[in-house]
Amino acid sequence: MRTRAASLEDLPALMALEQGAFGPRGWAEDFVRQLMGDRNVNTLVVEDELVIAYAMFSIPPGYETAEVLSLAVSPARRGQGLGRELMDRVERISADAGARTIMLCVRPDNREAVNLYLSKGYKVLARCNGYYEDGSDADMMVKHLEE
Repeated sequence: MRTRAASLEDLPALMALEQGAFGPRGWAEDFVRQLMGDRNVNTLVVEDELVIAYAMFSIPPGYETAEVLSLAVSPARRGQGLGRELMDRVERISADAGARTIMLCVRPDNREAVNLYLSKGYKVLARCNGYYEDGSDADMMVKHLEE
């Protein structure tokens, strides 16, 4: 298994992960392609012959807050620490780029994700009513990175 930066060649695999993780609530391919073309957005993939997990995060220059945009693990590979490994890397890369805080939004009913973030020291900052396109709420979570 290895973790590496994603390229546009990985887009079909990322879309399969989006579908497997989020079903019809996942992002559209055009949107993911647009994000991947943004120079402030980083995308990491974990592969084991196939791409089995990914994380997408933004580190805007001049800001001290990075934002996790998406994290998805293949349903067949959940519970193996891949999400935790990706979040560890996101935090290291963000800190190295000067971020002091990481924020993310997560559906409160996504207990696996919420529990992962809580176990890594993220705290719920606010409930964002109607955040998602389907009208569902999101919990905004933050973590202050160690110096």
